[in-house]
Amino acid sequence: MSMSRSVAAPRGQSACGFERSETCPTAGPPPAIRPGPTSTRSLSGSDLAAFPSMDAATRQTAKVDQSRRHSPMKRLASALLAAVALAACTSGEAPPAEPAAPITESAHAPTDADHAAILATVQSLFDALATSDGQVLRDIMHPNVVMHSVERAADGTRSSSTSTLDQLVARVEGSEAVLTERMWDPEVRVSGDLAMVWTPYDFYVGDEFSHCGADAFVLARSGESWTVVALSWTRLQPPECELHPDGPPE
Repeated sequence: MSMSRSVAAPRGQSACGFERSETCPTAGPPPAIRPGPTSTRSLSGSDLAAFPSMDAATRQTAKVDQSRRHSPMKRLASALLAAVALAACTSGEAPPAEPAAPITESAHAPTDADHAAILATVQSLFDALATSDGQVLRDIMHPNVVMHSVERAADGTRSSSTSTLDQLVARVEGSEAVLTERMWDPEVRVSGDLAMVWTPYDFYVGDEFSHCGADAFVLARSGESWTVVALSWTRLQPPECELHPDGPPE
């Protein structure tokens, strides 16, 4: 009897595909190889190592398939890592600064003592007008005081003028009539050694009404007293301005 060596066939393929033996038919074409079920599993790294004879193109395709299979998971992991990093950065940031408190009227409200001293200085100026006392004006006003008036006539014509302390003193001392200026409801604001007084006023020459408007005084603290450093006012006629609520001066 002749001996023939059997060769183990791969799964799904008979030994007849490799060598004829006693059990193989001697005529006719070799039996058709029936393919096994198609697998959709991508080859892993160990699968690739098990087939060293696989050509380079097939191995590359297997690697691409493997990469595609894991890419959604990689994207999810990357997103989670980014979220964790962002949370860590955010938690380390300092909280936003509180907005600065708005400056209210109370922030520049004068003390009772300053309020009284400032209005006393303004009233001294009005008293000096009524008594034609130029020296008082020089005592309570800065030598380089800036004075500016804005006038609007009944026909709508606008004009403005400036004057110096010397000009004011000369007018007051040369007036034959009593000059009466009155204020009411003054508003006083203070910031350090600077103060402002805004007040409505009316003005009479003798017994005759002249004009009314608003005064804006700027004063600076000088030692224990306040000095007028600037004065601006409007010269209007009713109803563009109001008269003193007490009526005409007595």
